[in-house]
Formats: sequence, structure tokens, C-alpha cells
Amino acid sequence: MSTQKKVKVSKQRQMTIPKEYFDALQMQDEVTVELVEGGILIKPVHKLPEGFAEQLLESLVEKGFSGQELVEKFKEATQSAGWSTFSVTEEKDTI
Repeated sequence: MSTQKKVKVSKQRQMTIPKEYFDALQMQDEVTVELVEGGILIKPVHKLPEGFAEQLLESLVEKGFSGQELVEKFKEATQSAGWSTFSVTEEKDTI
């Protein structure tokens, strides 16, 4: 998706994200904002469904992850764009 749109910025530094972008990214009520070379990167924050974190941790522990490796796999799963389709496969190194 490489569509570009021009939007106005209010005196209060507010702008409206075009509906088609908002919908396409399944945005909710929060975004992250990052200063990058030449601009600002805006990404949706996807909230985890209730109970998801516990189920994910239980699943990772069952697969043998622990310590820092468990923390890293958990972060990877919860920060990916496809977190809602997360599943642990039979291979220990794959999520």
C-alpha cells in the first residue's frame, strides 16, 4: 500500500487519519508515533483480547520456552501485526 494523501494539521497539532487507512489497518483508539528520517511513522496499537496473554504464555511454556527466550518469544508474538492469528507450532523455534 503506497497511497499518499494530504491531510490538514490543526493549530492544536491534530490531524485526521483518512478512513480508508484507519479501516485497512484495523485501528482502534491508540497509535504509536515514531520520528523517522524525513517524517513521522504512525502505527496502530492492537490490544490483546482478554485472556490472550495468559493463553500465549501457557502455550510457550508448554513448548519448552523459559527465561529470556520466553520473554523474547512473547514480545515477538504480541508485537507482530498478525498477533490475532498467533499459534505455536510443533517446532520450538517457530511461532
